[in-house]
Amino acid sequence: MRIAERMSRDRLKAAVEASTDTDVLFSSLREAAAIGSEIELDKHDPLTEAFLRGSEIKRGMLKTEGGALSARQLADHLSITPQGLGRKRTRNQVFWLDVGDGYAYPAFQVGKSGLLPGIRKVLDAFKINDPWMRVNFMLTGDRRLGGKRPIDLLRKGEVDDVVRAAAAYGEHGAA
Repeated sequence: MRIAERMSRDRLKAAVEASTDTDVLFSSLREAAAIGSEIELDKHDPLTEAFLRGSEIKRGMLKTEGGALSARQLADHLSITPQGLGRKRTRNQVFWLDVGDGYAYPAFQVGKSGLLPGIRKVLDAFKINDPWMRVNFMLTGDRRLGGKRPIDLLRKGEVDDVVRAAAAYGEHGAA
């Protein structure tokens, strides 16, 4: 309420017209952070701005390449139960993201008749355990792949190249 009371009518209208509740929230926070008077941000704390940027990046990842599927949606597509999908998640056989009140499953990993070929090999190759970093890898151009996105190469059947890049992802130094 405090943010809404202090935002200009145009900014408030733009925020409220966002397509989802999350978009309303982020739009309001972004506007509040930009003008600095609606919320009490510690302007001397660089982590506040970094947190907002990181949250925005994560939100963008959830929307990219078909968005995110619920456990029920992905389980239905794979013709398994949600419990079976949970086992796949714990066995590192699907991409997943912890979204606070449960898990979301990026749609980019889905093919016509199940998971895209090579998804499990890519997941097995990672040395990093952070699910958000793994998804970021798949959706971002990688220098080991000539700047191409791993998901695009995987869809073309270039599994071995993506597996090698995934194995080196997160390492420092020469590739």
